[in-house]
Formats: sequence, structure tokens, C-alpha cells
Amino acid sequence: MRRTVAYILSTPYAGSHYLSLMLGSHSQAAHVGEVNHLLNEKRGSQSKEVAFVNEQIFEGIGPDNIGSLYDTIWTRLNPPPDLLIDNSKKVTWARRFVDRQDFSRKYIHLIRDPRALIRRYGLNSSFKKVLRQRWRLFRHIPSLRPRIFLISEARVWGYYWLWQNQSISEFISSHQGDARMITYRDLAREPATEVARLMQWLGHEFEPAQLEYWRFQHIGTEKKNYGWVKEQQSSYFDLRWQQEVPTDLQSAISSDPLILRYLDSVGLRMVDDGLTRLPAAAQPEAAKPAAGQTVQPI
Repeated sequence: MRRTVAYILSTPYAGSHYLSLMLGSHSQAAHVGEVNHLLNEKRGSQSKEVAFVNEQIFEGIGPDNIGSLYDTIWTRLNPPPDLLIDNSKKVTWARRFVDRQDFSRKYIHLIRDPRALIRRYGLNSSFKKVLRQRWRLFRHIPSLRPRIFLISEARVWGYYWLWQNQSISEFISSHQGDARMITYRDLAREPATEVARLMQWLGHEFEPAQLEYWRFQHIGTEKKNYGWVKEQQSSYFDLRWQQEVPTDLQSAISSDPLILRYLDSVGLRMVDDGLTRLPAAAQPEAAKPAAGQTVQPI
């Protein structure tokens, strides 16, 4: 089988490590994580959220030889896997390798509900950050120009989510990439179904053990707060936005014409607990975390 790199493209905080670890737990795959950090020679300190688990595999890889990144990883792994899962997320990173012919490239567009993301973005928000996004949206979404400097901070983050996902869709379309879309909600609700669907597309049979990704030793990046998963040996469906985002703001986002138009264009719809690609008849009954259960970010 020809070697393949699967790129997970998403916004931050969409669950890319969660998905990458499950896919990378396959016997013929490896999770390499956010290898775009290798562009920063001081990568050990530059990220507050992720760290490389196995530095030996990535030793000596940096800005000057980043083009041979995947070849180096395949050479150093024994036995070498057929499939590498790269969850660097950024379109600018995936574009670096778009013309490579020595391995196959596949793209997974992972998308999370904007109501969840405005909550998460808001945790680290500041006046300067929001002003920067207002200017960015002014440049990239012309229809917002008359009102972008008047809308609330939370709505700015909602449109930032829109611009990021539109950019991913445009990249995949412009390069006619072999791609699949998956939502965080569907993945968290039906992990076996969604991971099996992706593995079949990636050319491998689904292995049920992949769902217990915390039992495997991975070589790539890990969230620095990943320890709770290993201790509890479980994953969670993060629905904190339902309680922490005001209901009027949730309604405004779920009825926004620009957001709904984009979702319709990619075959998604918004339901009570997130985004789904599944038809209404296929929806399982909504389930919320058990009373008293601590829901952790994924």
C-alpha cells in the first residue's frame, strides 16, 4: 500500500488531538501530532498546550529540512506504518506539501459547533485580539464590513469560526483534495461509527481498540493536560457551552444567515448538541453528561 499522510484540518479546540489519537492508534498508523511546531526551533517552550512525546523521532528536524519531515519519520519508525496522522490543523501547513508525489495526501475537515467555539475563544479573549479579528474579517468577508466594528465580541468569534472553516473548504476545493468531513459532535456521540468510516476511506479496517487510544504509546504531540484521560481511561463529550453561553447568543448564532448558508453548502446542520452531517432519522437521542460529571476539554 502506498504511504499516506492524513491531514486533520480544523479550527483550534475542535478535537483534533482526540481524532488524531484514535486514528493513530491503528496498528498500521501513527499519530504525529502538530508537527507544524517543528518550524519553531524553540518548540519545547513555544506551545503552552502541546508537547512532543518522543523527541528522538523528531530530533534534527527543523525549518531547514522540513520538506523531508515525513520521510524522516518513516525511516525512524520500525516497522514503518502505512499511514501518518498529522493534526497540525492549519491550511498554511498542509499547503506546503500539496504537490508532493512521493506519498498520498488525504484531508479530514473536522468541524465543531460555533456555539462551543465562541465559549472557548472567549476564555483567552482580549481587546487587542478581538480588534485584530475585526480587521481580518473586514478584509476577508465583505458582507460584514458595514457592521463588523459594531457587533459584540462573541459574534466576532462566531464569524472568525466561519472564516476559518470557509478557508479550509476553499483549500480542499481548490486543490481537488481527497477529503472527508466529520463533526466533533458526531465523533463524540458515535466514535466507532465515525472512526470506522474514516478508516475505510483511508484504506484500512477499523480496529475497535482504537477507541481506547489512551492505552497506546504515541510518538507525536500530546496535550499537556492529557493526564486526566490516562487516569480515568475515558473521553468526554464537552457540552459546557450549553450552560455557559447565554441562550440569546446561542439563538443568534444558530439563526445567523451567513453561518447557516455555509453549513448548508457543506451538508451540515445544527442540532441541540452540536453540528451533524447525519440526517434527522439517523440521530440518536441526545444525551447529556451525567449529573455531577466533570466534563473535560478534548
